[in-house]
Amino acid sequence: MTPRDPTPPTGTDAVTDAPVGTSAEVPQAGQDSPAPVTPEHDALYTAQLERYAAEFGTLYLKYRQQTAELETATRAVVHAFVVALGAHDPYTRRHTQRVQASALTLAHTLGWDSTKLEDVRLGALLHDIGKTSVSDTILRKPGRLTDAEFQSITQHPVIGAHMIAGFPALTIARPFVLHHHERWDGRGYPDRLAGTDIPVQGRLLAVVDAVDAMLTDRPYRQALSVNQVTQELLRGRDHQFDPDMIEAFLDSGALDLYRPDTTDGSSHD
Repeated sequence: MTPRDPTPPTGTDAVTDAPVGTSAEVPQAGQDSPAPVTPEHDALYTAQLERYAAEFGTLYLKYRQQTAELETATRAVVHAFVVALGAHDPYTRRHTQRVQASALTLAHTLGWDSTKLEDVRLGALLHDIGKTSVSDTILRKPGRLTDAEFQSITQHPVIGAHMIAGFPALTIARPFVLHHHERWDGRGYPDRLAGTDIPVQGRLLAVVDAVDAMLTDRPYRQALSVNQVTQELLRGRDHQFDPDMIEAFLDSGALDLYRPDTTDGSSHD
């Protein structure tokens, strides 16, 4: 008997002997033919998609409700912080209101969009919240602070940042709270950041915070005039302040907020 030649015949498929290049398809071993799509299958598939859509809609509504509840709770927390700060130190409450208005004016001049403006509104409102931990005796002291008292004051940005850390919705306020006492030359606090290493939120608030402090009466000194403050700002650019922020601030008209007819009478022209 002649052994069978293992080489497939030329021009044919090794398994089916069908000519190569034809469109014949042969199911492989163990492979089932696809089941035909019937109207019943279509109806089941559609019903399943509708079920998924309904479940997603329910989950989305729950998410929206939880988000609204979280926003309401966050506003309540912010209000509680501000009330506590005002009760602790009435000057700081008024200072916060003025700083917020001035910061928004500067941010408008810089061309910040509506989302960033809302960040400014919240950050300015909370920037001094850490002062609730500082003794009111120190905050209202009429004379020069001791080194220990000054060190206590310098902790308020860090304490404020810790106070809001547990509230995700307040995260956007952190750069304002933590970095508004940094200096352009790196001699500020708490992190001694310099130049553009200081978050832009801190650089913005550093200017308006300092301006308000200079333009209002304090227990240890009288307010400066607007002209005196302008000169201080010009001297402080490239040292204490971001020079671009100083230019924008002086162009913004924010100093008009401190004219006698726009203040509570504690600042001077």
